[in-house]
Amino acid sequence: MHCFNRITSGCMAAALALTTACTNPTGSAGQMSYFTEGVITDVEVIDLAKNRYDSTSTAAMGAAGGAVAGQIIGHDSKSTIIGAGIGAAIGYLSSKFADHGEGLRLTVRTDQGLVLIDQPYSCQLQVGRKVRMINQDGSYQVQVFDGSHYVTAVAQSPSDCKF
Repeated sequence: MHCFNRITSGCMAAALALTTACTNPTGSAGQMSYFTEGVITDVEVIDLAKNRYDSTSTAAMGAAGGAVAGQIIGHDSKSTIIGAGIGAAIGYLSSKFADHGEGLRLTVRTDQGLVLIDQPYSCQLQVGRKVRMINQDGSYQVQVFDGSHYVTAVAQSPSDCKF
């Protein structure tokens, strides 16, 4: 039972390290962004999960973290191997279940031409809506004009939409 507690602690430490590494920054003072405005001309439902998550690399990172945690906790090869196995499983599963789901591929007409942008599914993203796309270090935040100001398009389930 004592060995199991050590292994469990190691796995929890590896899982914590993995989830901490996957957080997204929200912004900071002095950060500059630029934006482009346009109108949505086409919306296509897509699978955001396809080719987005590399299960092999997350399993390898999990195995490495689990092996280190197993060695620190157990101080022997058996603990290292068990930790690596559990860490690999946690890494693999985290990539399979992280932020998967339906998304939208938007075609947006801007002054510079057509732009394609993939976004999580949102009821706010409809053909004819005026949008502002804010560039933040290579990724985009899409905001929708509601008639008086821009609001950030929030991720929703298709079942939430009342079309």
